[in-house]
Amino acid sequence: MYNRFTSVIIIAILLTIRSSFIVNCQSSDSIRHSLNRETVNDGEKEFELLCSLAANSVDSDTIIKYSEQAIELAEKLNINPALGYVYKGFCFMKSADYYKAIKNNKGMAAAYTYISEAYNQQENYDNAKFYLKNAVEIFREEKDTIRLATALHNLGYTNYSMGQYDTALVLFTETGEIYQKMGNLTEYAFCLGNSGLVYSRQSEYQKAEEYLLGAIKILNNQGDERAVTQFMIEYAAILQHKGEIKKGITTAKSGYEKALKSDYLEFQRDGAYQLSSLYKLSGKYDSAFFYQSLYLNANDSIKSFKNIQKMADLRTEFEVSKKQSEVEVLEKNKLIQFIVIIGLGLILLLAIGIILLYYYSLKRSKRLTAALDERRILLEKQSRELKEQREVLKLQKEEIISSINYAKYIQSSILPQEEQLESLLGEHFVLYKPKDIVSGDFYWISNIENKIVLAAADCTGHGVPGAFMSMLGTALLNEIINKEYITHPGVILRRLRKEVINSLQQKGERGEQKDGMDIALCTLDLENMKLQFAGANNPLYLIRKSNLQGVGLLRCESGGDDCLYEIKGDLMPIGINDRMENFTFHEIEIFRGDTFYLFSDGFPDQFDSQNSKKFGYRKFREQLLKGNSGTMPESKIILEKVLSEWMGENSQIDDIMVIGFRIG
Repeated sequence: MYNRFTSVIIIAILLTIRSSFIVNCQSSDSIRHSLNRETVNDGEKEFELLCSLAANSVDSDTIIKYSEQAIELAEKLNINPALGYVYKGFCFMKSADYYKAIKNNKGMAAAYTYISEAYNQQENYDNAKFYLKNAVEIFREEKDTIRLATALHNLGYTNYSMGQYDTALVLFTETGEIYQKMGNLTEYAFCLGNSGLVYSRQSEYQKAEEYLLGAIKILNNQGDERAVTQFMIEYAAILQHKGEIKKGITTAKSGYEKALKSDYLEFQRDGAYQLSSLYKLSGKYDSAFFYQSLYLNANDSIKSFKNIQKMADLRTEFEVSKKQSEVEVLEKNKLIQFIVIIGLGLILLLAIGIILLYYYSLKRSKRLTAALDERRILLEKQSRELKEQREVLKLQKEEIISSINYAKYIQSSILPQEEQLESLLGEHFVLYKPKDIVSGDFYWISNIENKIVLAAADCTGHGVPGAFMSMLGTALLNEIINKEYITHPGVILRRLRKEVINSLQQKGERGEQKDGMDIALCTLDLENMKLQFAGANNPLYLIRKSNLQGVGLLRCESGGDDCLYEIKGDLMPIGINDRMENFTFHEIEIFRGDTFYLFSDGFPDQFDSQNSKKFGYRKFREQLLKGNSGTMPESKIILEKVLSEWMGENSQIDDIMVIGFRIG
């Protein structure tokens, strides 16, 4: 009922306007003569005269003809076409009543569509929505797909303008599917772009980006510069929300340049505003200030242009009335003079208003400029302070790195040297790659009463915290083995666990940090060809000829002469834990050619170049078995190459340590 009542009022107003044109304006022939004589050099004057012709015409076809010419010219000149839509809408209201009387549903629905255009131009979205819904219902019943798509798209944009985004999205999706089936790429692209605008308003920026990029790609191919410009500026705003500032600046600049090239003043304003925001976020405040100024100028120009256009409309009405007075009878002179005086008074008042508005805008612009200057000075001061703080932090960082590098030197000095490893193990290799400058992985070796004790440990954490733990582990192993002459692996690990708990003052209380280490430790007796082993979470790998006796768990066969066996460690660490049992003691007979590997979890846990999966223990075992045919140094080179290819450009996630030795 509300929409119908509003329509009646609008029709009454239009009838009043139309009547006053018939009474006061010059004849259509006189206007057409002025049109032919004056439009060559003045596009805005041509628009005003076309609207006057539409207002003075009687039949609907002529009204529509001049209204559409006026709308087309306004869009070409980038001026407000609202007046053309008003006369066109008035004509289609009469058409709708006519089609309704003769029960021509398609004609009535088409008239409703044009009426809604007029209401949209007036930003009267409730009435526009009312007529579009009626049009959609009729086109569905008539199965008129082409006109249904147009009405649905317009209804979607009306809902979007009213902030009813969910409804708008449903309508744009339905319309896009229709246009896609029809093969109409341009209209389909508009549906994608408008859907992107809706998702942007709903803060669903990933979807907004996907839809807008699809629309821009199609419209670029179709050569629609205006739509591409609008969507690129909106896409730049989405990139800002996503934090992709650099890409947002590039996109906004491209849109702004297109707006400049095609003289789209509204998009120049929007592009300048977006660039100002992006440069501000990037810290380039000079550029932000520059584009803020461009935005203010463009915005003032748009506002001024709208006010000037209002004044031009009144001026046109006055001039047309003045020309009509020359051909009207003498009895109407007083009425015409009264109208002229009223018109001049209104123009004078409007001119004064525009001058005052311009003065206020100029004053406001100066205040904003002063505020921006003050803000710029403050930002420059803050920038200097940040630079000074950055220099202080840089010096502190250099001191810290220097200290850590010295710690690396100390840690390297404590680790067994190559000469010691060569003399005790013979053919061997050590692959040792800290994640940071210092490492939480460490290895240890000693010769006690003709028995070689070798350990490979992985401490909690990496970097500096892990390095502290490794220093503690090294010191405790020296105490237990070198001073107390203990070579039994199970006893060594039990003593090591006790000393770590005491050193770290671990109580086993809830919420307490469970620091410690995982370790594989073996004692090698080459005189009796025996090897003893115990492990805390870490195993020992043995590769031996398949014709010899197997030990532990058979994990891998090469298909040739070699097999890989795993001697498991106990599932408890060196440190406080729920399980505090004795460590399992393993003793095996060894043969010449047997190859043993001790390692941390860094190599198997390393992610690939896509950061999608770990190297894994199965692949690690297969690689050890595959490289067993060469010397131990050759095996190390192969492992380093395989690791490098697996990681690619990805960073190392943990300390890496692999120790291999072969019984000679």
